[in-house]
Amino acid sequence: MAFTYGTIWGSYGDEKAETSAQFHALGTRMVLPDGRTFYYAKNSSAAVTDAGFIMDGIALVAAHDTDVAATAAHSVGDNTISIEVPTTDLTKDQYKEGYLVFNDGPGQGEVYKILSHPAHDASDDNTVIITLNEKIRTALTTSSLCGLVYNPYTDVKLIDGDGTMTTGPIGVSQIPLTASYYCWLQTYGLSSVRMGAQVVVLGDAISVSQETNEQGLCERADHSDESDLQTIGTAIGVVGTTGGTLVAGDTTLVMLTIRA
Repeated sequence: MAFTYGTIWGSYGDEKAETSAQFHALGTRMVLPDGRTFYYAKNSSAAVTDAGFIMDGIALVAAHDTDVAATAAHSVGDNTISIEVPTTDLTKDQYKEGYLVFNDGPGQGEVYKILSHPAHDASDDNTVIITLNEKIRTALTTSSLCGLVYNPYTDVKLIDGDGTMTTGPIGVSQIPLTASYYCWLQTYGLSSVRMGAQVVVLGDAISVSQETNEQGLCERADHSDESDLQTIGTAIGVVGTTGGTLVAGDTTLVMLTIRA
C-alpha cells in the first residue's frame, strides 16, 4: 500500500479521524486552513479516554539505542548495513519507519531512515541486515557505532512528567484514542489541553505537569515544582475567566508550540 508523505493539507475535522489501518507514514504532517498543525501517530495498546491529553513517544531499547557496531565495511552508495545487535531479539520490522543514528566512528552524527529488517534471534547470531530508505553517504567500518531508534510517533502514550518521559511531549490528542489505532496529534496552534491541579494563568507558559498521578496533563510553567521541562505553549483567553471557574481536570485554551 502506498502511503502519503511529507505535508498534507487537511480539511476541518480530518484531525479527528482514527483508523485501525495505516494510511500515512508515521510523522506525516497535516496543516488545516487556519494553520493548526498535526502529526500522524499510532496509539499504544492503552486507550486514551478523551481529547486534550499530552502524549509521549515510545521508549528506546537499552541494548539497541547506542554503540551497536557495524559488522563489516560498507561503501558509499550502499543501502543496507550489517550490524551486530547484542542481547535483545528483534521482531520483523520492529524499527521500520525509525532511524539508524551513528554515535561514534566513521559516519558519526549521520541519521538514516529504516525501510525494513528481518526478525532476529540474538542468541543465535548477533548480525542483522538493516535496509535503508536511502544510500550511505559516508563509508562505514567496523568502528562505526550506531543506535536503532523508533519513530517517535510509534506507540504513543500519556506523558508522565513525574515519572520517566521517553521522547518528551510530541502532541495533544484530538479525540478519545482507541488502543493501537492510528490518529493525529496536534503540535501547533490553538488547542484545548487538559490541566492538572496547578490551574493555568492567562499569558503563562505551559508545560507538562510534574505532579504525581497527572499523566498527560499540563500546568503553568512558573509553578514552584517546575524545573527542567520544555514549555509546550502559552495560555490564551483562559476559559473560566469570564464565567465559571477552572478546576483540575478541565481543559483550557493553549497556543501550542511543540512543533510547527
